[in-house]
Parts: sequence; structure tokens; C-alpha cells
Amino acid sequence: MADYTLNMEVSPAWVHSVFIVLAVLSQILSEFFTTTFISGVYHSSSDNVSYSCSIDASLDAWASSMWIMLSVWNLVWLIYAFSTVLRRNVLGPVCCNPEVHPPLFYMTWIFIGFVRVALWFLGNDPCLVRTFALKMLIPVSANVMLGISYSNLHQHQSWLAAHSPNDYWFICFLTQNGLAMFATWTYLEAMVTLGTVLNYNTSLQDPLVSTVVLTLLLMGLVIWFTFESFIFEKLMRYTFTVYPTMILGLGSIFTRSYHFDDIAPNTVYCGVLMLFATLLNIIRLIAVCCYKDRKPSFLSQDRAPREDVCETVAQEKDRQDAEDGNWGIVNSQFSND
Repeated sequence: MADYTLNMEVSPAWVHSVFIVLAVLSQILSEFFTTTFISGVYHSSSDNVSYSCSIDASLDAWASSMWIMLSVWNLVWLIYAFSTVLRRNVLGPVCCNPEVHPPLFYMTWIFIGFVRVALWFLGNDPCLVRTFALKMLIPVSANVMLGISYSNLHQHQSWLAAHSPNDYWFICFLTQNGLAMFATWTYLEAMVTLGTVLNYNTSLQDPLVSTVVLTLLLMGLVIWFTFESFIFEKLMRYTFTVYPTMILGLGSIFTRSYHFDDIAPNTVYCGVLMLFATLLNIIRLIAVCCYKDRKPSFLSQDRAPREDVCETVAQEKDRQDAEDGNWGIVNSQFSND
């Protein structure tokens, strides 16, 4: 069998190392500033604003606890990214061999950190258009990072499947799921902020504004389901955190607006959206279990590098599987099932 050559025109390892370290530092600094301002300088003012600029589709107080999970998950995948600077494989430093996450990927995360800090320096007033503009930059940037990760991981999946399966799964389950959770939650927060901006800066009033917010969340769910099920299924197959995150966010809106003796139409709408997101989640999980290449295994593959190959050690069969549209990580003993 012939071997194919990975594209080795990548940024130097030291460039990756610098941006990975800066990404870790930006995460630490953004968490420090936001935590400090939430609990200190802006604690009373932000609480007052949240009540004065609230709509039916506002998040309940307990929703702020979600940021604990987001912060921990983001820090864990960044620590994994830092570990790739210290580890080496047959091609060199893991951080750029192969280059799944280029410097642009980490530059985008650094940008997100600056935006989060800027939000709190500007007061994080949900009634202001600038607050919505900054908040919307966060999920957009996180989705750009997801796109980079999906595309590059798919490009290098055959080599990783044969020679570094652990890194493949770390990227799928740790990095991509963490970014998807972060993007989903920040998108939900941005839509709630958009509702307050519309309510206090335009002629639209509640409950119409809250209906618009919930409809935008519904559109986000439908678009994501369409992408992951029909358009980019092979790239997004192992991302599972979007629906649980959205369900939690919708649950926060539901508990904030729920009144036993007077259930508003938007509360019912929110409850229906929670059930819809749950249904999509179930459909997605069943679909993943039914794919014909659902049994990936690396134990039977030879991961030892060939001595006569310096730039790549992936096999032709892996490349052919990828070109034919099959998922590159396939155990040959199940390929005929």
C-alpha cells in the first residue's frame, strides 16, 4: 500500500506555543475580572439593572451557576491544548503535527476573553445596544472556532485514527463539546439581551419581545439540527452538549416566568421548546447509535511509524475511506456490517 503525505506547511511550533499560552492566560484573566466584577464592583448595579430591564424571557437567578461548568470545562480543554506543546509524536510537537488547531483558533479565543472583560468594564447593561453587540460577538467567535476545529479534524482524522486516537477523542469530546456548550449558552444570553434592547429601545413591548426571543432560540435549534444531521454530519457527529445546554437555559427562562395561578402564553411556549429540544436530543443520540460505522476502534490498527516514511505514516486505506465518504475511524473487522 502506498502512503499519502500530510500537508506539512504549518506554523512553527513556537508560534503555536505562544498563542496557546496566551489563550490560557486570557481565560484565567477573563474569569478573574468577570468574577471580581460580578461579586464586587458591579454586583448591586447589575442586580438592579436585571430587574429594571427584564422581560418574560429573562434568565432565572440560578442560571449564573452555569458559568461554573463553562469555566471549568474551558479551562480543562485549554490545559489539554497546553499539554500538546509539551508532547511529541513521530512528526514533531503534537500542537502542530498535524495542525488541527492553528494559531487563528487560539487568537479567536483570546479575542473572546477581551470581549468578556470589555463587557464588565462597560457595565454590562442589558438595555444598551453595545452590550448586545459585544455579547453577540462571543457565540459568533466560538462558532468560528468550532468550524476550524471540525474542518481540520476531519482533514486529519485518518492519520489521528491510526497514530494518535487519544488526541482525536480529546478534541472531539473535550474541546469541541466544550466550545459547543459555551457557544450555545452565550447565544442564549445574547438573545435574552436582544429582547431587553428591543423592549427598551424600540416600540416593541412584552410579551411580543419574549416571543421573538424564544422564536430565535427555536431557529437556532433547528439550524443546528439541520447542520449536524444532514449537511455536516460527519464533522459534528460527536458533539452532544448543545441540546442539554439549551434545555437548561430554557428551563431557567421557564422557572423565572412560571406562576402557578397565571401561566403566561410565553411560559407555555418555553415549555414546548424544552420538550422539542429534548426530542431533538433523543433523535440525535439514536441516530449516532445507528450509523453503520458506529464501532470505531483503534486497537487493531498498526500505529507504529514506518521507518522509510518521514512525514506521514497513515495508510492508503484510511485515505480511500475518507474520500469515499466513510468516517475515517473505522475498524476493518466491522466495515462489512
